[in-house]
Amino acid sequence: MDSRQDYQPFTPKSNGKLPDFSAPNYRDKFVEETEEEKLDLSWLFGVLRRRLMVMAAATIALSALAGTAIVVNSKKMTVDYEGSFSLLVEPATAEGLLSKQLDNTVAADLAKINIEGISLVDYETQIRILRSPKMMQPVLKDLRTWNPTMTYTELMSKLSINRISYAKDGKQQGTKILEVRYKDSDPNKIYGVLDKVSKAYLEYSLQQRLTGINQGIKFIDMEMPKLRERVEVLQLQVQRLRQQSNLFDPQLEGKSLSEQVQSIRGQQVGLQVQLRGMRTLYQSYEKLVNENNPVGVLMTQGQAYAGLLGQIQRIDSDLSLKLAQYRDDSLPVLALRKSREELILTASQQAKEVVMANLNSQIQEVESRDREMTALQKELNQKIRNFSVTTRQYDNLVREQQVVTKSLSDFLAKREALRIDAAQQQIPWVLINPPEIPLDKFGKYITATVKQTKKQLALAVILSGLLGIAIGLLVEALNTVFHTPEAVRIATKLPVIGVIPFSKKVKRRPPARPRKLTPARSSKVEVLEPGEAQGTAPMLGKSIFSDLDYQFLEAFRSLYTNIHLLSAGTAIRSLLVGSPVAGDGKSTVALHLAATAAAVGQRVLLVDADLRCPQLHAKLGLPNVRGLGDAISTDLSLNDAIQRAPNQDNLFVLTAGQIPPDPIKLLSSKKMQYLMEQFQAFFDLVIYDTPPLAGLADAHLIAAHTDATIMVVQIAKTDRAQVRRVLEELKISGASVLGIVANGCKNSDRSYRQRPVGLETLYDQKISALGTKNPH
Repeated sequence: MDSRQDYQPFTPKSNGKLPDFSAPNYRDKFVEETEEEKLDLSWLFGVLRRRLMVMAAATIALSALAGTAIVVNSKKMTVDYEGSFSLLVEPATAEGLLSKQLDNTVAADLAKINIEGISLVDYETQIRILRSPKMMQPVLKDLRTWNPTMTYTELMSKLSINRISYAKDGKQQGTKILEVRYKDSDPNKIYGVLDKVSKAYLEYSLQQRLTGINQGIKFIDMEMPKLRERVEVLQLQVQRLRQQSNLFDPQLEGKSLSEQVQSIRGQQVGLQVQLRGMRTLYQSYEKLVNENNPVGVLMTQGQAYAGLLGQIQRIDSDLSLKLAQYRDDSLPVLALRKSREELILTASQQAKEVVMANLNSQIQEVESRDREMTALQKELNQKIRNFSVTTRQYDNLVREQQVVTKSLSDFLAKREALRIDAAQQQIPWVLINPPEIPLDKFGKYITATVKQTKKQLALAVILSGLLGIAIGLLVEALNTVFHTPEAVRIATKLPVIGVIPFSKKVKRRPPARPRKLTPARSSKVEVLEPGEAQGTAPMLGKSIFSDLDYQFLEAFRSLYTNIHLLSAGTAIRSLLVGSPVAGDGKSTVALHLAATAAAVGQRVLLVDADLRCPQLHAKLGLPNVRGLGDAISTDLSLNDAIQRAPNQDNLFVLTAGQIPPDPIKLLSSKKMQYLMEQFQAFFDLVIYDTPPLAGLADAHLIAAHTDATIMVVQIAKTDRAQVRRVLEELKISGASVLGIVANGCKNSDRSYRQRPVGLETLYDQKISALGTKNPH
């Protein structure tokens, strides 16, 4: 076997212009492209395909149940007939008759009401009266002569009364016609009931009309004297109130009082402004006097005190000259100061006696005028309040007088209209359509019971189909596993770098027999060759790829190529193959990926790091006496632990060895890190098969010291929540997840092909190079 120095890992040729195809850069681009993707209907079609049996079974079951119920109900349904008659409850041309017969204001108003479409009958109330027990008791009494068992409830359940309406401008408009319908299985009974009911309603309308007119006239005659007396009393009260309050025109008088109040308020505001100014001036004068500065006060009084102010000014000038010539205690200076003090004293007395006294008297005069204005304003306000009470009484009396007078006029007009209406003896309600049951073209009665069995069955099938689809979607939602590689890619936001088809031959293939080991030739590590140590001939066995499907093998070649494409910037020397839970096929993927890499010429070491439940030795038919656990815990040489895989020149295997009591202690030791460094130094590619990632720390300890990690997800088995949780844990441990391997894909899912976007040219170059590469 060639030494490590003689073999160089395969790397793609580069002219310096290729983009950065490293794993981090590709994953970043992959996430951006995934976020920009639109909704894919393939997911819905996939659900329909997977849950077609469930949906079909639910649809058939629901359709059968609903169809049986519909057919049984249709057979039990009784055939009924329905008859009807129509009543005109208001004259169709009432406005015309009133206009011709009543040439007065009341007739014109009534005609206008009818023309505007406002009915004089409350139809809802009228229908309730017609259906009331009191109204139907005489009819029920007559019907019991030939049907003794009939009750009011039975009669009302089959009898319906409606107002006929029509559409006008998109709205329903009511007519003046009432339609009465009765439903029963016996046509003769329908005719009998409708005949009795129609006669009863016509009799009721005649009695109600005459009774209403007579009662209206009687009521008006009783109320007329009271209204006349009330009108006279109100007129007398209005006259007395005008005389007592001297009211001619309340509006003009109220306006005059308001104007007076506004004028007084304006004058008072002016006085208050003047008063505030005078008080301010008085305070400033008083302050000057208190500060012994009467000159400032006297200067505001014009020429009245000009002589005194001139003397003070001359003395101040002389004093200034003397102070410049003499000392402060000299006789001339003292004499001038004494004269100035006498003048200042005289000026202060003048300011207090004349200026202050005059200003104070002016202030008192303005205050007196302000108090007079306030008193006058209060008097006017009191007049306005009294006038408001009087005006309100007057308005109430006038308004009540107008209402009573209008009521008296209306009563007079209504009494005349009622007398004329009673004298006309108009016909009450009119039977415009006699009782009848509709007939078809053959002269047979048309049934009112419509059987829609076919339509109901069709609707039941449609609803059952929708419910079946809903049940299938519910089953899909409750089944939280991945069904397609595309679903894995969307959920994890990671590229699917490999799609491994389902193959029964992998599970059925018996493991190869154990082989004896001898040292192998190598410049760094001596590996045992089969049969050489014991002096026996090597066993002739089949390769790992024997009897496997072409698509299965091609999937691993594509996986290996994609790994190299994603690591174009930096070669991957160590790779961890893990899965969220047990049974996802990580050991199978690790084994065949290692065999694929070895087949293209790389020296590959497959390490069984599952120290809890090792499986690789069983799959390869190798002994598991000494392995990784022994190499960590003892001074066992790698030459004694590493074995060559059967019929694979470049594939070497380090089994797990004896199961230790504490795998975490071994995998987290410095010895394990040292061994991992030795593996990468001696081999082109090191692949680690680890325990499940969920709930165990074994794989996370190894992933932190490997170049990349790939996660194996079993289609239709691995739970979505487990995958998300494992990805979060790997992110915390610092592992670099290269991508996802979708394992166990059925024929319907194998059409999915994941290739890193933008690497088609480089992909083809590598495939060509792999086909012509010299493995040594």
